[in-house]
Amino acid sequence: MTGPDALELVLHHRYTDPHPHDLSGHGNVGFSTGTRARGRQGPHAALAFDGAHDRVFVPPSPTLARPGGFRTDLVVNVEALGQRRTLIEGYLSFALYVEADGAVGGSVYRYKDWHSLQTAPGSIRLGDWITITLMYSSDGIMTLLLNEEQAAADYRRLGPCNAIAWPFGLSIGAWPDADQRVLQGRIEEVKLWRSLRTT
Repeated sequence: MTGPDALELVLHHRYTDPHPHDLSGHGNVGFSTGTRARGRQGPHAALAFDGAHDRVFVPPSPTLARPGGFRTDLVVNVEALGQRRTLIEGYLSFALYVEADGAVGGSVYRYKDWHSLQTAPGSIRLGDWITITLMYSSDGIMTLLLNEEQAAADYRRLGPCNAIAWPFGLSIGAWPDADQRVLQGRIEEVKLWRSLRTT
């Protein structure tokens, strides 16, 4: 891929391994409090999140700290709603989540505020596996995909997405700051691409 939003895969977790490692080769290892659970590929192919405390924490790193565009894909099975459930969030950078009404939301943090986009309510069916994608280009196009089909898109005059910041880094399945907005469900795979550019 060429141009201002050429992206590089900087994190790739498959949770068939109880200790998430990074298949991208960039060393963005995850530290998990979840337990192994049944996924589409078998009884130990996913991580379970309890809706209270479980998460995967990935410390900040040079590749995660690149500003610009990004894409993140998650293969997830949401088992309960009732509140906002975080799927993945880069501290002071971006967030992907499911709302209490089953809408999928994506946000980027710019100019000391969160700027968001959502799908229609009821986009998530409890107990079904789905691939959810959030894309953001450095010129401000934000897109949400459900199973590779566009579900929402908008243009925001925000410029490049912020780098993922210290001290909370990247949090999968929970809000970075505390045990809140925790996913109740399972995640099988997570991918994150960041811009090749550093400005």
